[in-house]
Amino acid sequence: MYTPEEAACRMNGELRVGGQGGSLSPFFRVDSRDVQPGDVFVAMKGQNDDGHRYIRAAAKRGAGAVILEKSRRGEWFPEADDLGITMIAADDPERAVASLARDWLAEISPTVVGITGSVGKTTTREFLYAILKDNIKTHAAVKSYNTLIGCAMTILAMPPDTDVLLLELGTNHPGEIAELVRYYPVTHGLITEITDAHIEGLGSLEGVLSAKMEITESDALRFLSYNSDNTMLNDAIHAWLSRLPEGRRVKAVGVGWAPSDATISDISLRLSDDGEAFLSFLLKTADAMYPCDARVFGKQHARNIAYALIFALELGVSPEFALAAVSRLATLSGRGKIYNLRRGGLLIDESYNANPGSLSYALKNVLEANVSQELRRVAILGGMREMGAESAHWHEVVMSRASLFDDIYLIGSEWDSFETQQAALRGRWETTESFINEMNAVDFAGALILLKGSRFYELERLIPLLADVK
Repeated sequence: MYTPEEAACRMNGELRVGGQGGSLSPFFRVDSRDVQPGDVFVAMKGQNDDGHRYIRAAAKRGAGAVILEKSRRGEWFPEADDLGITMIAADDPERAVASLARDWLAEISPTVVGITGSVGKTTTREFLYAILKDNIKTHAAVKSYNTLIGCAMTILAMPPDTDVLLLELGTNHPGEIAELVRYYPVTHGLITEITDAHIEGLGSLEGVLSAKMEITESDALRFLSYNSDNTMLNDAIHAWLSRLPEGRRVKAVGVGWAPSDATISDISLRLSDDGEAFLSFLLKTADAMYPCDARVFGKQHARNIAYALIFALELGVSPEFALAAVSRLATLSGRGKIYNLRRGGLLIDESYNANPGSLSYALKNVLEANVSQELRRVAILGGMREMGAESAHWHEVVMSRASLFDDIYLIGSEWDSFETQQAALRGRWETTESFINEMNAVDFAGALILLKGSRFYELERLIPLLADVK
């Protein structure tokens, strides 16, 4: 990709060649535990840790180069030969790598799809990738890399013949997405939804909306899709479109249950006895009607699939090919994957994360799921993080929405902020570990279990204890 000399110049950095030298690997890592031989390790200083502490560990794992702070070069440059690693010192390693990624993106010049929103980013990205990958040379992150450095790592690993790049754009403070699209100009944007996720850093629902709307600050934007059922978002999109300067055109496509540019109807969700999920719906546009069938759990995924289909068609994929790819879609781990319980019943793994919107969807899906066998509804819920001053309110709201479940188990201190008289509540635990220690006393046979909570609680640890994991 780039030689160390070229990279140092582009990053306005100072170079110390150690080991064998040679071109930099396209694979950049910020966690020394992920380093593979030849990779570039980026030593970043965070709130709770300092990546410079792990330079030796990265070198031991075979890193070919390290990007570090200029203020630390006196400490580390003398060790370059002993460690056998090339070093580039930059004022700010994160933004230096982002600048390098910006240059690589400009050289390859693919169509750039940027996906943001409070829920559904990763799922929609994965669905879109699955539809595009056999028809268009498409590159996407292998994980939820949705920060400045995360997007940079995705871009730098992009092959030079890439036609479409899929990026996730995350945020928990104002200005973050605006910075992302300045570095990586998005041509095709998507705002999946606006909910109370990350409200602690963004202040209010209006703050969340404003942060997500920053995607429209991309000067390259020419296509934008969005959730037209969200009144705040729908109004904000139309207001923005009305302010566009004369001569600038952005095609906007709203997707919703209510009549819109792309309307979802006739939705059906079914679960077989062995845990196979079947989701079907119709997607109607001004030009055609598209019957969609996929093996995914969750009615909210109809919208994620609709987004993916709309983008695929916009990017030139034939309807026949796109719909065939939709039929092969499968639910991702942590986002609705289904397991068989050892003693009969099903477990729905929604453990990846939780906010009021996604948790409400999940509760509704489990209650409404069409299951041929009689299964009692059970919810094992971890607390929702980053709710700020509204945390108690939203946890109480979610509990009221779980009132039709047969059994409810709560994990995390967030649930302690209010009292509830629900008869279905079977107990509260401060940690997942404490719940595991007492779980053997609970009989989950014949249950349809929803497992959902913030990543902090690592509820996926419960899956092998309850279900047959293949």
